[in-house]
Amino acid sequence: MISRRPHTVGTVALTEVQARRLWNWTLARQGLHPRGRLTSAAQISHQALGLHAARLPSPFATVLARAEGPEVALPLLERPPGLTTLRCMRRTLHLLPLDLAAAAHRATVHYRLRDATRRAHNAGVPDPVLTRIRAQLPELLADEPLPHRRIEDAFAPAGPAAVRAAVKIAWETGTLTYFNASGCWNAERRMFGLTSQLHPGLDLDLDPRTATRTLLQAYFDRYGPATLRDATWWSALSGTAVLDALDDPRMALLEVATPWSPSPAYMPAARWEQFTAADSDTHTTGLQLLAHEDVALKAYAETRTRYLGGLAPRKAFNQIGEALPTVILHGQVCGTWMWEPASRTVVATLFPGQTATTIRQATAAAEQLTEALRAGWRQRTPPITRPNQRQLALAV
Repeated sequence: MISRRPHTVGTVALTEVQARRLWNWTLARQGLHPRGRLTSAAQISHQALGLHAARLPSPFATVLARAEGPEVALPLLERPPGLTTLRCMRRTLHLLPLDLAAAAHRATVHYRLRDATRRAHNAGVPDPVLTRIRAQLPELLADEPLPHRRIEDAFAPAGPAAVRAAVKIAWETGTLTYFNASGCWNAERRMFGLTSQLHPGLDLDLDPRTATRTLLQAYFDRYGPATLRDATWWSALSGTAVLDALDDPRMALLEVATPWSPSPAYMPAARWEQFTAADSDTHTTGLQLLAHEDVALKAYAETRTRYLGGLAPRKAFNQIGEALPTVILHGQVCGTWMWEPASRTVVATLFPGQTATTIRQATAAAEQLTEALRAGWRQRTPPITRPNQRQLALAV
């Protein structure tokens, strides 16, 4: 329970109509508007505060929902410039711009590293073995990134559990960077390389307090008004950390009463001023197909009624709490969609009571998304393996 409140410069009480308009305006700012699409995956990731990447199709579909054309998502199938994949908020994979990645990494590394270290201990991996493998990883990866299986082969005498634990810890600390080299969204070829080589300008040694403030202030900037409980759930950081981030004297904050929760919500005063001056066209956003685990839905916990309305959570979330691929109309969930692998087709299922116009729009959107997803789909093939002479010289 968080009893203290952050310092604010004023209060606003939203009517139902104002709240709905503000929510749609928030979505429009991240490209979820038919006349406000964005032009690059990096821009979309920046505006959305990352792309959820725990499921392989999620980043690709998240970008497609916000992009001005399907070609915008194609760079994700390679190593997209200016973006990196890391585990951060709630210990889940996100694809983030480098500046936000640095903050997200440093703000969350303490609990991620704690978990990775505990997992290694529970697997019975001795600390000296972990230390030796981690010390030799830079030499192994000096020439090029390698698939995780090749890394395991290089340190085979230590056993797969030890190698996986060492790679995991090296990744969590920022020594290694992960990327998917499959060239498609429907398969994974897990590669690890040295962060210093793949992202030479990435500074992961930020002051923890500065990083936490940067991350949480970015959250309220992108997704406010949000409650403190929304923020602690989204970040898996403590209430104290959230309050400290909001109590920055350089941040003019509004307290907002919303119909979504009895708890006070918060947003930057500057964003409220922008909303009140915005074109009324941004108060509605039309029909959108959101990805599995779309960041717009996962940004909230306490105030999910902003997009659920009177729907039961199970209509938009599965049994383990993942956001389903949803159809939203003016910011409200009105159905779900799925990728049918056999026919490689998007199938949208709307909830009862939708108008004929909405049904036609959903059908057209599903056809458009089908073509875009097919462009990034590939028939799966076994990975090509090549000998690496450096492996022969490594010993644990």
